[in-house]
Amino acid sequence: MVGYLSAARRSMFLSRIDTMTLDGLLKTFRRVLSPVIRDESLTGRRISLSVKVARARHFDRKMNTSSLADDRREGEETGTEPAPAVSAAARVEPKVLVLNFDPIVKAAGRRLHEVAGWNDPRTLTATYIADVAECSGEYVRYRVVEWVDVDAYPVKKDGFRYTDDSYLRCLRGEAGWHQPDAIDYHAILRQFAIPERVDAGAIDEVWIWAFPYAGLWESTMAGAGAYFCNSPPVEGVATSRLFVIMGFNYERGVGEMLEDLGHRAESILTHVFGSCEPKESHAWNRFTLTERVAPGRAGVGSIHFAPNSRTDYDWGNPTMVWSACDDWLNYPNLTGERRRVNCREWGNGDIRAHHRWWLGHLPRAPGRTASRLNNWWAYAVDFNHYQESRW
Repeated sequence: MVGYLSAARRSMFLSRIDTMTLDGLLKTFRRVLSPVIRDESLTGRRISLSVKVARARHFDRKMNTSSLADDRREGEETGTEPAPAVSAAARVEPKVLVLNFDPIVKAAGRRLHEVAGWNDPRTLTATYIADVAECSGEYVRYRVVEWVDVDAYPVKKDGFRYTDDSYLRCLRGEAGWHQPDAIDYHAILRQFAIPERVDAGAIDEVWIWAFPYAGLWESTMAGAGAYFCNSPPVEGVATSRLFVIMGFNYERGVGEMLEDLGHRAESILTHVFGSCEPKESHAWNRFTLTERVAPGRAGVGSIHFAPNSRTDYDWGNPTMVWSACDDWLNYPNLTGERRRVNCREWGNGDIRAHHRWWLGHLPRAPGRTASRLNNWWAYAVDFNHYQESRW
């Protein structure tokens, strides 16, 4: 468990361990592990990417309950100790192609993100990569193998393409945004020979940076056998390997990037476990429980719903509820232990803080339980290597 902490917090914890009573040790252990994030968020206005995705699942059906012993039995199946920090040998380094659609506005001689006063995509990318590494216990170390600054507006599925003038007129409210909005993924795949590069193993995924109303999904999957990944898959891409295309918006911040990743993980884990519903029939269902649908039985919740959330994005709710969130750091050796928590645990409403907290609770232990990996990060980013996340 200590391996989950940053170096500074681990040192603080270990330096005190010899002089504590058991009661004091437990109190400090919980306090040090409590993932209240103090990092300054880079969030912007809460506007959607150009294509809105109905992502929230509202669990209104009656929950089928089971005993706490179910949690314990699942942990007993492997007998493996939890491993919050992942060994260097187990790490993955997905190779990323970044396509940055950030055209130079000719009249200003500067890139669009600078003209509009938005964020620098390179800074956002570096911070996101660092956040993912930390949240995954250093299991995921993304590696950008190529960065392409594209001096153009991407073409949409109906052939429309913005110009400097037409886009800035929309941005100033002098004209309406083009509809239909959807980007032409196939045109991008052809232009940058992406399927060939995926099959050759040169890249593992693609990150596309663009502006509001570019028409990007937050994430989408392509390749033979591709399935829903917070959006319908890109059809007709016959690569032997699956790959994910992330859609990032430099008008927004790292918190929204982590939300994109969180929804990607939710989709893949739902595919792997077969459902995501307010029942206790498997580990993923129990992980996503909230007070709203399972009073007294909340787990970690979902990207949109913290353990005590009543509505989407209700990450600042001060209501205290019982949650097993700490116990999921022990997975698969769950004990059923719960404690009362509220928004202080996950940043008092800050989007990036909550998403770091949620991602940091995804199991990442070795071995398998009930035929599923104990390291759920492997499914989210290394899905080609496991049958249950491949098909």
